[in-house]
Amino acid sequence: MTRPGPPSWMDRFSEREIEILRLMTEGLSNREISQRLALSPETVKWYNKQLFSKLGVTSRTRAAAAAAEYGLLKAPAPSTRDQPAVRKSNLPAQVTSYVGRTKEIAEVKQLLRSSRLVVLTGAGGTGKTRLALQVAGELQGHYREGVWLAELATLSEPGLVADAICRVFDLNIPGGASLVDVLRRFLSSKHVLLLLDNFEHLLGAAPLVGELLAAAPQLTVLATSRERLHVYGEQEYSVQPLQLPDLGPTRSIDGLLDNEAVDLFIQRARAAQPHLKLDDDQLAATAQICIRLDGLPLAIELAASQAKIFPPSVLAERLEGSLQALPSGPRDVPARQHTLRATLDWSHHLLGEDEQILFAQLSVFQGGGTLESIERVCSVGLAGRVSEALGSLVEKSLVLAREPYRGELRFAMLETIREYALERLTLRGEAEAVRHRHASHFTELSELALREFRTSRNRYWMDRLRAENDNLRSALGWSLQGGEAGLGVQMAASLRDHWYYNGLAAEGQHWAALALERSEGVAPALRAGVLATAGDLAYVLNDLLRARGLLGQGLAVYREAGDERQVAWCKARMSVTYFHTADEIREGIALAQEALDKFRELGDRPGMAEALNLLGELARVEGNYPAAKRYYEECLETVRETGERFREAVQYDNLGIVAYHQGNPELAQRLIKQALAIFQEFRSRYFLAMALTSLAGPTAALGRPKRAALLLSAAAAHLESFDLNRFPADLPEIRLFLESVRRALSKEEFQSAWLAGQRMTIQEAVNYALSDADDSE
Repeated sequence: MTRPGPPSWMDRFSEREIEILRLMTEGLSNREISQRLALSPETVKWYNKQLFSKLGVTSRTRAAAAAAEYGLLKAPAPSTRDQPAVRKSNLPAQVTSYVGRTKEIAEVKQLLRSSRLVVLTGAGGTGKTRLALQVAGELQGHYREGVWLAELATLSEPGLVADAICRVFDLNIPGGASLVDVLRRFLSSKHVLLLLDNFEHLLGAAPLVGELLAAAPQLTVLATSRERLHVYGEQEYSVQPLQLPDLGPTRSIDGLLDNEAVDLFIQRARAAQPHLKLDDDQLAATAQICIRLDGLPLAIELAASQAKIFPPSVLAERLEGSLQALPSGPRDVPARQHTLRATLDWSHHLLGEDEQILFAQLSVFQGGGTLESIERVCSVGLAGRVSEALGSLVEKSLVLAREPYRGELRFAMLETIREYALERLTLRGEAEAVRHRHASHFTELSELALREFRTSRNRYWMDRLRAENDNLRSALGWSLQGGEAGLGVQMAASLRDHWYYNGLAAEGQHWAALALERSEGVAPALRAGVLATAGDLAYVLNDLLRARGLLGQGLAVYREAGDERQVAWCKARMSVTYFHTADEIREGIALAQEALDKFRELGDRPGMAEALNLLGELARVEGNYPAAKRYYEECLETVRETGERFREAVQYDNLGIVAYHQGNPELAQRLIKQALAIFQEFRSRYFLAMALTSLAGPTAALGRPKRAALLLSAAAAHLESFDLNRFPADLPEIRLFLESVRRALSKEEFQSAWLAGQRMTIQEAVNYALSDADDSE
């Protein structure tokens, strides 16, 4: 008599369940079954519960009886000869190759091994969906019941998510049945990877994901969303734009070709224009395009499709004007991905009112801003707190939170997103008001920096102003080119030290000149401050007559206003414009001494340090090295008291050069290396390059001319990148060092060392200088 099959109400059994049921009927304990099948005892217990539920029994004995009754353990394996293969995936076939992201693919796979819910987050256009599909495709053989995709972008309500997942698995839903219950029961024994794509607008359905994971211990979910789901056990993976190519002086063709963003552009461009050829110039233009587009894969692919019309060099120029040059994408992709604008429109639509207001206002920040700055500039019009709306924008991947080197947390937008946000600000009619608040804030910040730069806050302001340089440029541009000139004039008067110490003298001179043009009607003392800034920067640029003239004009204004402190500062700074003849040097020393006397009278210790340093410079140019040493040492003692650590490093460098002239190259080398170490703490590429030239003298004197030539070359290359040279008072020493090296080396040896130095990055050169590595001399 043939045994009846399982009743119609009974769920089907997986292969693993039948295997455990067979061992159970053979009398094996849970522990023995777990050892036999390499499962944990808890997993075996869970399977037992599933078996009891499906069989409608409550014990192992009755489970064995039911298995015998329905012939579950003796049924032959079904023949698959005439049966269609069981479908284990609905992933779409990819029509283009996947470029790059090797590191990201490996990292997401690793996360899926340890977490059952991984959420890929990131801004629109970063390639979250494509990365998820690539990972899912590579894992198809790792999940017994397959890898399945639920596309959620077209859904309008969170309540539709359960139905969308049911449709993925072709589940028949009995009338009146709960979709969630059906899904929980269906997935309870399934070993499945479920990909939920575009979850950001359906976050109300996030609890459903948690319920399914709790009901199905073998279920793994990979989701894409512009913000986290906030489900227990969630592992977030932030998908960043592709790494940008390096267009610095040390770039190589191979390096550009190996860059993933450039590679993506080239592959997609050749799909549009099979005969595309890239010479070095076109390759550099391709890299510029990738940088302009922030490494966003969507934007790069859209731009690359233009290769059939424009060569990269032309397209790069078009994109510099506006991202409107990007075309629409393929018709068979979702509407929100037809253009970068549609993708951003999609994100913007999901924002609340406060988030939309802050998103638009944040566009005035270039290079990002601190929370303090954002609160000062962007609080108008918000119903709630700026920090809450900002946190939400970070969660939604429209704003990036970054912690710079030894700095405050900064919040920034990708440039492509910022440009879109700026359009929204203009549409809201708020652009001028927000720009005014932005310029006012950074004017106040510049004034505070001026007051504190030569104190123990020296390092903070070096880092802070460097981080804010794009904001400073933006505020200066807006105010001096038609916004409110008084703000720009004040900034130009306050930013002297920032431009001076960061190798930005040429840029600072441009802004100072523009400020002087727009300074009609401002207070005389304010105009004098701009004249002093312009004069200082002219000195750095080796234009001594212009520097003397500008500082002299500033001094006259300050003298008329009775500002003795600023008169002393102008005298001190004018002093080093006099050193071409012995008479000039004496005149310069007299000016610096007058300034020092006044600073001492006023108790102005930063001013004293300035005057002492400049007296040391003039004594060194005069060849009076004992006097130069006394001035430099007193300056060093003074700045140790004020806390101006950067100038402490300058004095080590100066004292090192004096020690070289006094015949002690070992001491000179030790002192200049101390300066290098401090300049490295400040990340001052400009002064690092200058210290490398100082170190070349004692290095050559110690019998290592090839090493000295390499240091001079590396320094020259990096000073050239700033379009600067050493300060005028230092140039005689540099010529002396270079001549001594040339005399010590053959022409071939010198050229070899010089070429090696030209190829070094500034950090490689500093590491080389600070090391005692053998240079085979």
